[in-house]
Amino acid sequence: MKTVSGKGTITYDNGDVYDGEFQNSEPHGIGRMIHKDGRVCEGIWRNGKIEYEGDMVDGKPHGRGKKIYSNGVYEGEWKNGLRHGQGTLKWKDGSAYEGEYKDGKAHGKGITKYADGRVKYDGEWKEDKANGNGTCNFDDGCVYAGEWKDDKKHGQGNIKRPDGSVEYDGEWEEDSLHGTGTYNYENGNAYTGEWKDGDMHGKGVMTYANQDSYDGEWKEGFRDGTGTLKYHNGDVYVGEFGKGNMHGKGTYEYATGDILKSIGEWKEGKKVGLFDDIVRVRKQVYYDYDEVKSHAKVKREAPWDEDTDTEEGTTRRSKRRNVSLSPP
Repeated sequence: MKTVSGKGTITYDNGDVYDGEFQNSEPHGIGRMIHKDGRVCEGIWRNGKIEYEGDMVDGKPHGRGKKIYSNGVYEGEWKNGLRHGQGTLKWKDGSAYEGEYKDGKAHGKGITKYADGRVKYDGEWKEDKANGNGTCNFDDGCVYAGEWKDDKKHGQGNIKRPDGSVEYDGEWEEDSLHGTGTYNYENGNAYTGEWKDGDMHGKGVMTYANQDSYDGEWKEGFRDGTGTLKYHNGDVYVGEFGKGNMHGKGTYEYATGDILKSIGEWKEGKKVGLFDDIVRVRKQVYYDYDEVKSHAKVKREAPWDEDTDTEEGTTRRSKRRNVSLSPP
C-alpha cells in the first residue's frame, strides 16, 4: 500500500470518509471524519486518532471543544488554541478540575476533586495555582479555609481537625505558621501569640491542660527570654528562661510553705549559687469563736516591715535571710 501524506480524501471500507491532512496514510492534522451513520468529527488528528474535536478558527481550537491528552481529557471553552473560559479537565486517575481558565491555565474560580469525587480544593486560582481565598479538604480529614499563595497556605486562615475542632487560627507564610495565631493542641494545651517558620517565636501565652500558664517570650518553640510562669497550685516564677527552663535571674513566689520568695539565679531549671530566701512570719493565735484573743510570734524573720510595740511608741524593723545553695 502506498504511503499517503499531505491533504486529501479517503473512503474506508466501512463507509466512513475522512477529508483533511494525512501523515503516513493516517489522519494527522486538521480534518473531518464523516461516519456512515451521519456523525461528523471535525478537529485535530494525531496518528489516526482525533485529538481535538470542536470549534476552530484559523486551524486552532476556538469556541467549545474537547481535547484528548496523554494523561487526561479537557472539555470546555477555547480561545486562540488555549483553554479559556469555563471548562473541565479530567485526569486518567479520575481526579478533575472544574472551573475557569485564562490563557491555558486555571484562573478565577475553580474546584479540584479527588478520584472518588470528593472536593479537594474549592476557591480562587491564578496561573494554575491556588491563589486568593479557598478551602482545602485534606486526605486525613483536616480542612483549611483561608488565604493561599502559589498553592501554599499564606495569609489569614484556620485549619480544623476531622472532628470539627479548630487546630490553628491565625497567620501563615508559605505553609508555615508565621505571624500571630492561636494553636489548640490535642493534649489540651493552647498557645496564643507570635510564630515564626512554624515555631512559637516572639511573645505569647501558653495555657496548659493542668491550668499552669506562661506569659512571655519564646524562641524556636521554647520558653526563652523573660516571662511569668504561673502554676496551678498558686506558685509563680517571674524571670528569665532558656530552652524551656527557668534559666537566669528570677523570683519564685511560693503559695504555701515557710519560704515566701526565692530570689536568685537558675540554671536549666535548678537553683544555683546564692539565693535570697524571704520567709513567712508564723504566729500562734488563740481564737474564741473567730475573735482573736491573743497571739505570739514564733519566728522573727519577716518578708516585710513589721510593727513592734514598745513603751516609746511603735517602731519598725525588717529582717531578711540570705541563704547559699552552693555546697560547703
